Amino acid sequence: MRSYISKSPLALLLAASFIFVLFGTSGSAEIAGQQTIPCVFDNFVWFKDQEIINEIRNDLPTFDGTAPETGDSVNKILVALGRLLQKKNLPKEVEYIFFSGGGPQYRPEHIFVARDAKIPVCKVIFQNSPPPLEKELQQAAQALIKKDFSKVITRSFIDGSAIQSYRKYGYLRAAARLLSAEMDHQSCGGNVVVKIAAEPGIAYVWKGAVWTGARALPSQSLDAAIELKPGDLADGLKIDAGLQAALIVYRKLGYVDLQITPKPVFDDANRQITLNVAITEGSQFRMGELIVKGFQEQSVALLKQRWTLKTGAVYDATYIDDFMRKLIDDKLLPPEMARFLKPEFKLDRQKMTVDVILDFKV
Repeated sequence: MRSYISKSPLALLLAASFIFVLFGTSGSAEIAGQQTIPCVFDNFVWFKDQEIINEIRNDLPTFDGTAPETGDSVNKILVALGRLLQKKNLPKEVEYIFFSGGGPQYRPEHIFVARDAKIPVCKVIFQNSPPPLEKELQQAAQALIKKDFSKVITRSFIDGSAIQSYRKYGYLRAAARLLSAEMDHQSCGGNVVVKIAAEPGIAYVWKGAVWTGARALPSQSLDAAIELKPGDLADGLKIDAGLQAALIVYRKLGYVDLQITPKPVFDDANRQITLNVAITEGSQFRMGELIVKGFQEQSVALLKQRWTLKTGAVYDATYIDDFMRKLIDDKLLPPEMARFLKPEFKLDRQKMTVDVILDFKV
């Protein structure tokens, strides 16, 4: 067994994953009764799905597209995939990535990648997309064009840039998925054509937002944060930006426990959306003490002198970012050293204060 830390775009995308490569077989035993995890064959575009499954079943007769998290199934899949690649005289080394799914939910996958495969994307086709969106979608798809195909990266593009393009034009319930990725020898010189199946749904117009629980800010100010008027196309990006702007204003006012919970109400008959926004403000906090660690005495004095958020003032949770940026802009903190300055925040819920601790950790 060897370990391998990949610097590929896929590995960077899954930076939080545990990445390693297995060759040969392992002596570990299969653990009965485990929950199985989906397998993703990331860039095996030379083969149909059934070809891959049939080859793996030579080593794992009951293979159904999933494998346990531990045991020797993954190793057997690696051996089968290497053998399949060798049949087509392709590089047979296979990279394995265990991906926990990212985000708060645990949605793991076994990801298998043919290493050193050069299979660039030639064309991206969006099926069922409204014609006015096609140009913007193709512009977004340039992130994939001429890059080596990866199913995982393509899915990330679909869930991110592609869906955001639909949302910008009011298609707030749009869904899309990777339909196929196949080598095209006629028009693409053997490179990959990616087809994305889209279900745009309805293009909604904005009816308005209903804010509940807001005391520190009037509804009119919150409405203004979302730069849409009733009857406007419901631009999902403006809705997102408006909610983020409201959050920042509250953070500037010391509401560090604020929760904003938007719930869209869709009126399909009239093609309208109303956004019900529940706000839980919590208590307003004030600035406590600034504590500086890991600096020489002269530097401590300088940092405290430049810190203008005084004890007892309404705590501005966005101030630390501006403070760090100004230190870099004024060349008091080299950018490469900024990552060693670790801000920490200590909340006192009895005094309703926030102590800020700047700790220089090398």
